[in-house]
Amino acid sequence: MKYVGPGAAEPRVAAFAPPDGGSLPHLDQPSERREPTRDSGRHEADLKFPPLRLDHLRRLTDHVGVIQHALYAVPDRRHGYSVDDQARALIAGLSYAHCSGQSRTPASAYTYLAYLRHAANPDGSFHNFLAHDGRWLDERGSEDAQGRTLWALGYAIRYGLDDGFVDAARTLFDGAIQHTYTLRAPRAWSFALVGLYHRLHVAKDPLLVTLVNDLAQCLLLYLEAAATPEWRWFEPRLTYDNAKLPTALLLAHELTGESRYREGGLRALEWLCSIVFDENGVLRLVGQNGWYARGATKAAFDEQCVDAYGTVEAAVLAYRITGDALWRDRAVAAFAWFHGRNVHRLSLIDSVTWGCADGIRPSGLNRNLGAESIVCYILAYLELVTAGLVSLDGEPSVAVELLSG
Repeated sequence: MKYVGPGAAEPRVAAFAPPDGGSLPHLDQPSERREPTRDSGRHEADLKFPPLRLDHLRRLTDHVGVIQHALYAVPDRRHGYSVDDQARALIAGLSYAHCSGQSRTPASAYTYLAYLRHAANPDGSFHNFLAHDGRWLDERGSEDAQGRTLWALGYAIRYGLDDGFVDAARTLFDGAIQHTYTLRAPRAWSFALVGLYHRLHVAKDPLLVTLVNDLAQCLLLYLEAAATPEWRWFEPRLTYDNAKLPTALLLAHELTGESRYREGGLRALEWLCSIVFDENGVLRLVGQNGWYARGATKAAFDEQCVDAYGTVEAAVLAYRITGDALWRDRAVAAFAWFHGRNVHRLSLIDSVTWGCADGIRPSGLNRNLGAESIVCYILAYLELVTAGLVSLDGEPSVAVELLSG
């Protein structure tokens, strides 16, 4: 494996500089008020979800990869493809294959991995955006794109079902891992750490374990530097994909047994849940229209599917680590956001196409059914399946206690 780290005499955490701020761009798409089925007010003990269907993900996927956006339910080729979406779709496809007992890697996973191969630069970095006519729209992608790609490749190494597929993922991972020491953003560190977590489940590597500790220590340094008694967080504002930061610390704890990672991750996640769940236990995510800066007012809209999925993932992990049923119930409550347990009591899942709305706006739903949304829904669903909380048919495996929303 080609691996380049900092000099042995240097403090490794010094290789990571503070982030320069900023937020991810979001494509402005149409918003309309729809009249889907509203929440019936049923008792949460009777909560049942529809079966998991991959129809819309397949509709969005062509021979290149999954198309980023949709105009309502129709794939919108004008906006092309992104590494971010291929990485998440690769994880979703492999996770579904694992949960459904398939014996071979699904064909779509080969397509998504082929995109990552095509996006790889000779130095191990990755392009992100590809136009539908085959032109790369950037020289290299964002730090988040690099981190998400490592996450997906690590997952593919662990859960790929064919030797040639796994070997290709490992080759790409080994060529890209050296760039981890150039990352500056906590979310990029977190994505990369999740990839390392999966990679190290296949074979232990002392260099990669060291890198896990370096990344986790950097996250802890950020948490200790930014946190106050009223604001127990890594940064002075909450933005996108917030739950991935405590998730990374908790996974680092599972790998290393380091108690500080567990304590820091749980403390930050508990505080985040106090922000994103209202007094009735309904998920009210940080909106992208202004985010939530310390001392300011939390933006209510738009709520994004990636944040709902992240909350499910983090709560399932906290439940696995602690055994506390409160985390199990939070995971189910966060997933129920997709099915109408949200501010508008509107289901984001379209029962005709099985697509997922691109978030919640003040007027209702963003009715475009893009790639990020459906993939995040699938990933959230599979988190519950893997944890043994629901079946692929949507049947609950355990009784949960949710406040009336």
